[in-house]
Amino acid sequence: MVHLAVNKDERMSLKRRTLMGAGTAIALALAAPGLAQAELANVTIWVQSGPEAEALGEVAKAYTENTGNPVTISPQGRAGWRQRYETALAAGSTEFDGVLHISRFVPALAAGGLIAPYDDYIAGAAEYDADDFPEIIQSEMKYDGTWYMMPTDITLETLVYRTDLIPEAPETWDDLRENALKFTQSHNPDSPTKYGFAYAGSPGNVMAAFLGIMGGHGGDFLDSQSCVTTDSPEVTAAWKMFVDMKNEDKVTPPDINAWDYPELLVGLQNGTLAQAQFFTAGMPILNDCAQSPDVCENLALVAQPEGPMGSKTRVNPLGVMMNAQSPNKDALWAFLEFATGKEGGVIYSKAGGQSPRSSVLANEEVASERPWVPEVLKASKAGMGTLRIAESREVAEAFDRYAQQAIAGQITPEESLIKAAEEMRAILGGC
Repeated sequence: MVHLAVNKDERMSLKRRTLMGAGTAIALALAAPGLAQAELANVTIWVQSGPEAEALGEVAKAYTENTGNPVTISPQGRAGWRQRYETALAAGSTEFDGVLHISRFVPALAAGGLIAPYDDYIAGAAEYDADDFPEIIQSEMKYDGTWYMMPTDITLETLVYRTDLIPEAPETWDDLRENALKFTQSHNPDSPTKYGFAYAGSPGNVMAAFLGIMGGHGGDFLDSQSCVTTDSPEVTAAWKMFVDMKNEDKVTPPDINAWDYPELLVGLQNGTLAQAQFFTAGMPILNDCAQSPDVCENLALVAQPEGPMGSKTRVNPLGVMMNAQSPNKDALWAFLEFATGKEGGVIYSKAGGQSPRSSVLANEEVASERPWVPEVLKASKAGMGTLRIAESREVAEAFDRYAQQAIAGQITPEESLIKAAEEMRAILGGC
């Protein structure tokens, strides 16, 4: 875990921030002589074990040191993680006050009344500056126009490539495909890498992995009226190219439908891959020569290549949802106002997370330690987000079901989209 020193100026600044926006109770606790600072209840936040848990722990440490208000960051095992916290929320558990996870699960949980909104808190925090978050991040935090998640991280699923093999980043998806053929050993026995391309194709992930190329071709799963467009010509062209790189070109691992973050990370670390759709969260590991000695100086992260309609990159933010049954909502907000604010965002980013605030992404000190951050800021301005409808999970499962059959070569890409679109229309009961 990274341990951060908090200097005197930072401590005083944090106290001022807390006094100005965290609410009357905490202000009185800090301002009134003789009162203990720990006036707010202890709050507990569940988070998957990993860099986000460590980074949030450092922010909590700074917050508690300067306010006296306790925060418990409770890391949870990754296996069965979503099912575990969703089951607890559905059962009305008060074991935790907040839960940190990815934004695509917000709509279903908010529609079910399992998480609480933040709008009143944000409206009452004059200096919080929610507009410092890119528009795509704000959209991903909301359901039906209401904030149900406070953003902690911006994660992109975007292109990482070997700069020693590919001097210039591919500008278009056609360029990427050409590179993939060149650096796949079944096509070029002299290739130093076994495969030219890979992505997270495992069940539950392929829909998100497809967002970038789909957006670049001008497609989307639904239109602005929530009518299904999954079988449109634009989506079909992008999907066929995506699937054909596995089944026709054979430039991806044959078991790509079992690949996720761990497989991609190892594939890039050990030199198996020349290019991959990868996640910004893994870049500190890839750039660390102690952890990735063979490739640490030869990998770059960039925005996704362009399609006919330009470059689009999947934006996959994380944030903290508030348990609707929590008795400590005010105390949770007091912490999150700081943790997801401008000062807390810098601490969080230095400790291993990546705040999505534009001001933090543009922070020279943060960028100097993470050379890929300028590309994150650039890509976030042309981001593709997830479905923001109550039926998002059912719609995603329908797409995934037929997408996996297409990737496995059991049905054609075109057939998979027709079948998925038909099922999506049945779910949504409309066009």
